[in-house]
Amino acid sequence: RAYPLFAMLFGFGLVTMINRRIASGERAYLESVTGGSADQAAPELRAWAREQATVDARRLVRRRGWWMVLFGAVHGVFFYGDIIGTYGLMAVIFAGWLARKHRKRAIAACLVVLLWVVMSTYAQGQQQGQYAEQVTGGGALPWMLHNHLVWVFITLIVLTSSMAIPAMFIGARLADTDLLSHPERHRRLLVAVAVGGLGLGALGGLHSGLAFAGWTDLLLTDLMVSEWAGLLGACGWLALLALYAGGPRPDGELHGLRRLASAVGRRSMTAYLSQTILFGLIFAVIPWTLGRGIEVGQAAAAAIAVGVWLVTVVICLILEQRGDPGPFETLLRTAVARSARRRRIPAPPPMPWQSESAAA
Repeated sequence: RAYPLFAMLFGFGLVTMINRRIASGERAYLESVTGGSADQAAPELRAWAREQATVDARRLVRRRGWWMVLFGAVHGVFFYGDIIGTYGLMAVIFAGWLARKHRKRAIAACLVVLLWVVMSTYAQGQQQGQYAEQVTGGGALPWMLHNHLVWVFITLIVLTSSMAIPAMFIGARLADTDLLSHPERHRRLLVAVAVGGLGLGALGGLHSGLAFAGWTDLLLTDLMVSEWAGLLGACGWLALLALYAGGPRPDGELHGLRRLASAVGRRSMTAYLSQTILFGLIFAVIPWTLGRGIEVGQAAAAAIAVGVWLVTVVICLILEQRGDPGPFETLLRTAVARSARRRRIPAPPPMPWQSESAAA
């Protein structure tokens, strides 16, 4: 349920960034041509400025996506279950669709993914892990190369055979509404989505949960139903979180769990990668230093996981208190900005007074 929810938030964030970039870029282009009187620009000039701003937004998202793929590739060497690379590929592939609001194409892509999930489930069953081992040669390769090849395989599988793409497009569509920015205006709808989504999500995952608990046999259809139910459950969780967050505060301040969620959410990449660093210290660096391995039971493993998560939360809260962004967010933003390249901008359409002068 977590992966589709994060994909929704990723799509929401991308389109929010696109909308802001287009709005500011359009005005900047208009002011550069009109000398500051952007509000009085002709419709043709506005269309030209919006097109240039849209192209800039698309290039920004695509450039950001490529850097995320690189971040994911490096992270995948140490944790081949990395999800940053998948999100980066989605940004690269669908940057143009998101910037130009190609919603019909998005719906078609979602339907293709849904059908592909059905076909791939029946074709592959639960053999993906075995396929990954066959592709990478099992344990015959050095661990860094092995992890990287498994990361490539898993990234492509998640991209093509999960609900990541539909979830991203759902989040992208939500960014063009006020359902999340002003949830107080849509309480009934959000309550219905929360109850229905969480209920159907739990129901869809019930049989597979019982199977993993050893109470029944796992059916081939369980994998497919679980994917679909995960998307519904993610919608339910997002609606519930929006209801809890409420609308904008008069003072603009956040308190309690809302402040915590905001601090972590604005530094999600730092929180995510910090967990890998901390787990690496606990299970790799410390055992190597001591010269012996560490074996923990389920309870101890759960305690370590919760402890690592709490440490990342504290890190994000400290950064929030200081007014600093996350270090990995800063690194990504700097890389995206410095890799920007100038492009040839077509000439704007002639202004009315220019046309009259030319005719005279």
